[in-house]
Amino acid sequence: MQNHNHQNLKAEFMQELLRQAKLTFNLALSVTAASAMMTLGGVGLLYFNKVSEASLAAGGGALATITSIQFAKQTKEKLLKIIEQAEQ
Repeated sequence: MQNHNHQNLKAEFMQELLRQAKLTFNLALSVTAASAMMTLGGVGLLYFNKVSEASLAAGGGALATITSIQFAKQTKEKLLKIIEQAEQ
């Protein structure tokens, strides 16, 4: 009986981790899309000779992309580590 409860708890835990991983992926995807738009806006500003604004927009877009990708990678690594520990 206790083994059955342990398996149920483990399954619920895994479902929650998967739910959080999906949310994290969606957030990273949204941030990446927003930063791509910022970068394109920076290119547009550069086209109109607004160099300082363009560099700020492009830099912000690149920083957001790098940060979101790093966050998604860290979350994936944590999830894989937890799954690995749960299988032991």
